[in-house]
This record gives sequence, structure tokens and C-alpha cells, in this order.
Amino acid sequence: MKIQAVAERGYPLQFPENTMSSFQAAIDLNFSHTKMEVHLTKDDIPVVMREMTIDRVTSGRGEINQFTYAELLKFTINHDERIPTLAEVIHLTKGKIITAIEIKQSGFYYGLEEKVYDLLRQHQAMEDVFIISENHHSLARLRILSKQIKLGLLTDKPDTHDFFLLKELDASYYMLTFDFQAMQKLDLAVLKRMNIQPIVGTIQTIEEMKFMQNYPEVLVSTTELEKFQAICYPETIVDWKKVGI
Repeated sequence: MKIQAVAERGYPLQFPENTMSSFQAAIDLNFSHTKMEVHLTKDDIPVVMREMTIDRVTSGRGEINQFTYAELLKFTINHDERIPTLAEVIHLTKGKIITAIEIKQSGFYYGLEEKVYDLLRQHQAMEDVFIISENHHSLARLRILSKQIKLGLLTDKPDTHDFFLLKELDASYYMLTFDFQAMQKLDLAVLKRMNIQPIVGTIQTIEEMKFMQNYPEVLVSTTELEKFQAICYPETIVDWKKVGI
């Protein structure tokens, strides 16, 4: 039984975020979706990293676009892992877990959208992924590249203008930051008519998880994978002694 939720950056509470081991953990726990962020190296290789700098999670310092991928391999994450390429992650996740790719386009990555699209096409992974971004220009660029690719708008708070953008982009997903009041105001009926899947995150607490059970049509994003499993899918747990909460 698939756990219908988004494993945010894999399982970062147990493994380094956005690493191969973290995504494998989400697959092993049978989550339906995972999410990652993508940046572009100096030699135009899409890599998976939350921020545009490598300072917080690696042994190095600097911005990703200052390094070739070969140079990035010199730095470690938690002593024994490396920054993965998008290609490596897609090879791991394809056919096992639906992957949300967040395009982190701040104007520094010329051609990022084309590189990601070409990679997905080459790996025949279009049915296994969707692309989200706060940058609607990036999403519009991707829509020009392909009528088939699944897109989603990412936002901190819902806005009436978002629905215009969602329609213009022919979007399939709408992802917003969790907030109790905003959730209650979200017009789920309109999204359903537009055939758009809402996603809310990041859900962390038991209170938030129980609250979101009132909205089964909404996918939730979480880093608390086993806690979410225990609260929302207790029937899938075989050995409660091994649950990491």
C-alpha cells in the first residue's frame, strides 16, 4: 500500500537531505511522492541541492554555479556521500516514486529549464515526474518546450491571481506552504474543477497531520515520514519497535 504523501527531500531526519540514501529511504517506506530542488553547475549539469550554495550540507563552501560537477565531487555530505546529479536521482526513482522537481531559478542559471527537460526526455521519465517552481517565467518556458510535461506552481500563500497562472500554464499541481487559516480558505472545489492536485507542506507535527486528515484530496509534504506513517497509515506498520519517531 502506497503512503499518499510527499517525502520532502527524501527522508532528511534519518539521512542527509537530497542524497541517494535519503531518496532510497522514501522509496523503502513506500511513499507515493518525493520532492527535490535542482540547480545548475558551471558545466551545465543539473544537480540536486536545496540552496544555491553548498555551505550548509557539504564540506565545501561556495555557490554551485562556481563549480564544475567534477569539482563538486571533491566535497562530501556527512563524510561519505556526494551531491547527486538529477540524472542519478531519476535513475533511482523512476518507476518507484513520483518525483517533484523544484526549479530553483533565480536568474543565475541560463538554460536550466532546457537542461532539465532534455534530461527527463532522454531518461523517458516524463510520466514519473512533475516540475514546480515559484518562478512562473521558468514554468512558462517549460510549457513552451513541452505540452505534455506536468507543471505546478509553488507559493507561500494562495492568491486569486494564482488561479489565472495555473490556467495559463495548464498546470497539474498547486503547492503551498501549510497554514491552518490559509488551508481553510483554499478553494478546493475550484482546483478540482481545474483538475489540479493541491499539495500542502511542510507538515511536521501530529496536530498538523491530524488536521490534514480532514482534507484527503490534498497531498501533504513532510520530512517526518515515519511519524506521518504512524498517524495516517498505522495499518502499514509491521513492527512498531522499529518506527523512528
